[in-house]
Amino acid sequence: MKIRNLSIPTIILNIFCLLSCSTYTTTKSEERLISSLFSPYINDMNNAVAIIQKHELIANLTHLINMDNGGQKYYLLEYEHISEMIGNVTERFYDDLVVVNSSYTILYSMKHIDLYGKRLSHLSPVLHYFISNLSFDDIAIYKPFEYPPMSGNYSFCICYPIQLNDRNKGFCIGLINQNTFYEVLPPDAIIAETNGEVIFNIKQSGALKLDEEKLKKGSIHISERHYTIRHFKFKNINWYILYP
Repeated sequence: MKIRNLSIPTIILNIFCLLSCSTYTTTKSEERLISSLFSPYINDMNNAVAIIQKHELIANLTHLINMDNGGQKYYLLEYEHISEMIGNVTERFYDDLVVVNSSYTILYSMKHIDLYGKRLSHLSPVLHYFISNLSFDDIAIYKPFEYPPMSGNYSFCICYPIQLNDRNKGFCIGLINQNTFYEVLPPDAIIAETNGEVIFNIKQSGALKLDEEKLKKGSIHISERHYTIRHFKFKNINWYILYP
């Protein structure tokens, strides 16, 4: 995908470079730069949600689930058409694009047709817990988790609420490979939540927990290496970016 002749990774790299040269206090202009990290995905998903609303896909696909065995046959016939409609309005840079209804039943998966009719908790208990506690007021972003389960692949997700006629219908969930951000972060950069849990760490594998109080300062030493800390805040996100 190109925006004004620049690739998304180039744009994101420029954003992080600008942030790394800033002071510790996040300014309004920096917040706008941070939000642009996710804007291409949010705008893309907005197009998918418009298709879902226009064709009332959540109501229709839920109806097929509630039918007898014939519902599965009709779904197989509709799946290709649904994928074509959504594919025509999105750039398809997702590990998956999943639609669930308000009961958290999976109605559509761009990559895994066999997920149809399964509970979201079957796919990921942690993602189900996160989404089941969301309101329908705004888009939310969830930290990387293993998807598909036992695959060794990690994706973060954007959860886009779907409403129709002022009623909450479900969510469109865009799963985006975490390597999208690994490619543009400086070597050895780390991203941590405010509780100290590390959620992005390119060079070091395994869990890593940082001191919460030290993260509140402008810098920190980890394994005898100095890191500058920047506050990363957008939507529900409240993270720290640590630059070596």
